Amino acid sequence: MFGTEYNWLISSSPHPENGTPQVRMATGGLLTLAVAVFCFFCVALKAAPPVTNTTRDETAWAITGMDGIIEGLALHPTTHEAFFSDVRNRCIWYRDVSGGYAVVKKFSADSDSLPGVFALKFSADGRTLWASTSAVPEMIGFTQADRGRGFLAAYDLGTRKLRATYPLPADGRPHVLGDFLIMADGDVLATDSLSPVIWRLAANGTGLEKWLERTDFRSLQGIAGGPDEHFVYVTDYANGLWRIDRATRECVLLPAPAGANLRGLDGLYAAPGGFVAVQNGTKSQRILRLAVDSTGKLTGITTLREGHPAMTDLSLGQVVHGHFDFIGNSGWELYGNPAAHPPARDVIILRAELN
Repeated sequence: MFGTEYNWLISSSPHPENGTPQVRMATGGLLTLAVAVFCFFCVALKAAPPVTNTTRDETAWAITGMDGIIEGLALHPTTHEAFFSDVRNRCIWYRDVSGGYAVVKKFSADSDSLPGVFALKFSADGRTLWASTSAVPEMIGFTQADRGRGFLAAYDLGTRKLRATYPLPADGRPHVLGDFLIMADGDVLATDSLSPVIWRLAANGTGLEKWLERTDFRSLQGIAGGPDEHFVYVTDYANGLWRIDRATRECVLLPAPAGANLRGLDGLYAAPGGFVAVQNGTKSQRILRLAVDSTGKLTGITTLREGHPAMTDLSLGQVVHGHFDFIGNSGWELYGNPAAHPPARDVIILRAELN
């Protein structure tokens, strides 16, 4: 029935009553078989060439038990504290790692009366946490009287208290302060997603003033500075990528390289050789690397990350220590109906290496 080469595994003997051959596992056969299979896979794995996956995604961590819209994050480069903005719950969370395990706690106070919180960034000295805020229907407690209200908020990290707010003018227009850029000279430039305006908070200023308005701005999103801040770059959800001369305020809509799509760009972050951009307005959401030359010309686009199961609702991130950490499933899609009450979930923070 079987050749002798299988005697180590099975044995054959006649049935005591009718003489029919009966097959049994040989003594120790199962153990021997298991060892043989293990050795086979060890040899196979050792012999197999390494596989390089240039689109591999890495999960940095997860924020568990969240029911809000987690739009932005800020990772302190020195203390390694992580802060997260929540549009839905109108607050800022932080990840406390001082104990034996990480715990998410509320950083802002209810008495701060924040509307929805969008972008978060640190001052150059690391002592202030800045936040852009705006009232939107998806936030808890929204009323029509809130429409158009928004401000930049500055938190003192030493005292963990709100130090000051810098409001938008009450001009009767819709506003969403989606992102902002802290300049080296202390000025802050903030994009408005609903009105075609870039706002400026002057160093030592008390409120936001109009810096640039254009009728061809459609839906401004991310903002980042060039190497010497001569140019400011702004993503426009409908148009693509604007380059703005900070001195003259001349605007150029940068052409996309052949075959590339620059629409649907959200967050924008300075990185060596150009920028990292979040593209969440396309069918397949992705993280892009934008190459820019010394003249401010866009010279190439590379996809850094795409296709991770958690990349369902990308929002903002941060370049820190040679990688880009970003929010994979912010939660906007769960509140298409602002009255929705989805169950708590894990918010996944993903990482793209830049080196």
